[in-house]
Amino acid sequence: MKLELSSDVKDLKGKVIVSAGADVMAWSKKALLSKDYLKDKVRFKDIAFLMDDCRQVFSIKPYDKVLKDWTPDFRAWVGETWAPRAVFEELRLLKTIDLYSYQHVLVITVVGSRLLEFWIQSAPTLRRSFQALICHRLGKTRMMEGLLSKEGPLDETEKRAIFEQPIVGFVLNAAYWGEPNHLCAKTALQHQEDRAGKGYPLNIKTNSLVLDVLRLLDRFDALISQRPFRFKKFTPRQALDILKQDAEEARIEMDVVRAFLSLVRGERPTNFKAIPIGEIGREELS
Repeated sequence: MKLELSSDVKDLKGKVIVSAGADVMAWSKKALLSKDYLKDKVRFKDIAFLMDDCRQVFSIKPYDKVLKDWTPDFRAWVGETWAPRAVFEELRLLKTIDLYSYQHVLVITVVGSRLLEFWIQSAPTLRRSFQALICHRLGKTRMMEGLLSKEGPLDETEKRAIFEQPIVGFVLNAAYWGEPNHLCAKTALQHQEDRAGKGYPLNIKTNSLVLDVLRLLDRFDALISQRPFRFKKFTPRQALDILKQDAEEARIEMDVVRAFLSLVRGERPTNFKAIPIGEIGREELS
């Protein structure tokens, strides 16, 4: 499938990574990506503002119940997990220009990591999933100012910008991690897809526990949050009912919803089936 962007994708120093009009999927298969961004690696636990903000998620309702008794020291849990410095610069920028989206990403990352532990026992795999969750929205920093807070209907240009956001995130992650098949890049590209093939931008059927957890928390947190384009926010119960409907339509695994529901109730999930971590998506990038 051909995916084109309406604007250049640049890093934070203004370097063009992919030009407007280029076929991003073709670029991902042919590009010889520089490893320059990987020369400056930083551990997550050494970024004070980010660790402080992640810890605040533990006190946000209803996530306080989900995270209760999980880990006494989140900084220690993160351990030696690292990212290119450019990733932290992107997250700092996101916090500056769109605080809601930044906090939304941290909720998905922290709560998602806790939820994934019920299925993933490998610490390295869990830390890679943490990286993917926290990097999945880097493309948000390139969206036009005020778009996400607009109250009225979107015009075609604005709709296109929203459609392109996962593609932009894919390009940024591919460049920063030096690999278009990196988990962070593929998660960014496919975070709006689902198991039923009803998402975008590729309309593919996903087969991924990480994407199931990401989709669940993305939907849930957005539904219970006050947003300018919606008359009122949903209650957690209403949001969970919507997620159950998503699972009934085979868009996400029902047991992921059930496990999250148990945690929201302050209970430990039991009798949920084993779910393979799967692939990020069924369409290979190379």
